[in-house]
Amino acid sequence: MEQKPDKSLKNSLLLVIVGVTLLVALQHLNLVAGALGMMIGLVMPLIAGGIIAFILNVPMNFLEKKIEWLSTRYGCRVLRLGKSALSLIVTLVLVVLAVSFVGRVIFPNMAESIKSIAAIVNENYQSWIALAESYGLDMSGVKAWIVNFDWEKLLQGLRDNSGEILSTATQAANSVFGVVANIGFGLIFAIYILLNKRKLGKQAKQIAYAYLKKSWADEVCDIASLSYKTFAGFLSGQCLEAVILGMMFFITLLIGGFPYAGSISVIIGCMSIIPFVGAFIGMAFGFLLIAVTSLEKALWFLAVFFVIQQIEGHIVYPKVVGTSVGLPALWTLLAVVVGGKVSGIFGIILFIPLFSVIYALVRRSVYSRLKKKGITIG
Repeated sequence: MEQKPDKSLKNSLLLVIVGVTLLVALQHLNLVAGALGMMIGLVMPLIAGGIIAFILNVPMNFLEKKIEWLSTRYGCRVLRLGKSALSLIVTLVLVVLAVSFVGRVIFPNMAESIKSIAAIVNENYQSWIALAESYGLDMSGVKAWIVNFDWEKLLQGLRDNSGEILSTATQAANSVFGVVANIGFGLIFAIYILLNKRKLGKQAKQIAYAYLKKSWADEVCDIASLSYKTFAGFLSGQCLEAVILGMMFFITLLIGGFPYAGSISVIIGCMSIIPFVGAFIGMAFGFLLIAVTSLEKALWFLAVFFVIQQIEGHIVYPKVVGTSVGLPALWTLLAVVVGGKVSGIFGIILFIPLFSVIYALVRRSVYSRLKKKGITIG
């Protein structure tokens, strides 16, 4: 009678193979890193498409529910059949309009503000130096630097290093082209994913249950559902909070007679989508815009900003975003810091729902283990 191979022997052989593979990989780390980088580069459009689809699915899902409600109420079968395509088209149009609106409001105003500030500095720097000297400050070094600044030397340095500058500019252009190409192909993948999301979701579940234990597959599906609900709640809550904050600033600045009330409100509202730090970036933009007209009003604007920020931070944000994410303030701040270090603005936005999912999973695991051990901690 043939004996079945010992399961422990198979596990030991598997561990040996994994160990040897890891050892070889560590000895040739550069080759492994290069191969991984090449593989990631090849699938980057698909990764970008997945991320874009994951984000766009939040408003698209909201629109689908509204179209489903309308089709049920008015008995329109055609509307129900085309709800996915119609929702996607409306979502894309809204995104394009939002980006276009923000670009038309923020960048032109900031460019005009920077030009005005540069002109003011050029016209008044001598009087500012004289004012500083009247208070006993030594400004001789600043005056000497301005007078002796050698523009010819700067131009000669640019000419001497033109080859290196051109090479750097070419690399930057290639990098920008690669990013644009990834986003373009990613958008195509995202449209396909969103139009076939139910079929793809069903296939993903079939693969999970086919190759994993049922308990593991249940856990994977549960984590995926929790991740989407958390991110959807965070994104919708953050956008609602941005609208509320923008309206608060618009009403306050309009009543206070501040210039650029509409532009500053839009800037602060859009920037506040970035948790914690975004509103302060908007504050800097608003200060620059108002300072061109009146420095006194710009200082009053700072006072108004911090008052509204306190109201928003202690009342609006915990009610709107805090409840939707379910992440304590300390962990939210940690997510902002880590996300900012890893991937800048996008990291800040993505790491809060990511930390929220991890926090929820760890909390559920802790409570489950405590329950099994019969331990209650008050």
